Amino acid sequence: IHFSTWEFDKKIAIKLLKDSYPIMLSAAMAVIYMRTDQVMIKQMLGDFENGNYAMALRLSESWYFVPVVISASVFPAIINAKKKAKYLYFKRLQQLFDMLVVLGVVVAIATNLVADELMLFIDKDFSGGASVLKIHIWGGILVALGVASGKWLLVENLTKITLWRTVFGAILNIVLNWFLIPEYGIQGAAWATIFATLGVAYLFDLLHPKTR
Repeated sequence: IHFSTWEFDKKIAIKLLKDSYPIMLSAAMAVIYMRTDQVMIKQMLGDFENGNYAMALRLSESWYFVPVVISASVFPAIINAKKKAKYLYFKRLQQLFDMLVVLGVVVAIATNLVADELMLFIDKDFSGGASVLKIHIWGGILVALGVASGKWLLVENLTKITLWRTVFGAILNIVLNWFLIPEYGIQGAAWATIFATLGVAYLFDLLHPKTR
């Protein structure tokens, strides 16, 4: 069909905007809450510690595209399973979650084994970030689960929950950083990120009746 035959449907456009605006706002909020810790570290501890933290984050987050690719690749099959049988739909969802957790654990263990040498290899000035990397890398498991469950929310047309759980994570991240950075430094910020991601990827869904 040639694009010249396309027609604008106001009702469909409005429906698409209603369904998609929570996802757009959620993406913007996620960027804010994933970088709040660096802003707070810079204000509380200074540029040097912020540099160590930022380098550790860059390494820790370098594999986050993997769960995104895996989830995008297998979700057409999961959607087809939903059309066939509910038990098969949930079975394939569970298989995806299991695979992402195993992958995250493998990456986290491997990173912990080489973190000190890796930071020294990159730049000895950033060696202080090794302790952050060893902590923060475990959050990748929760990020992977959040990516997969986000796909599920999209399929179930629960996009507003995507927005609200991201807002919940942002608030939780700010509060935790406020208390943990002065007490534990950049390691405290790494723990704050893990707990905030746990809130987004697990606790919020556990508390909400539609996702429990």
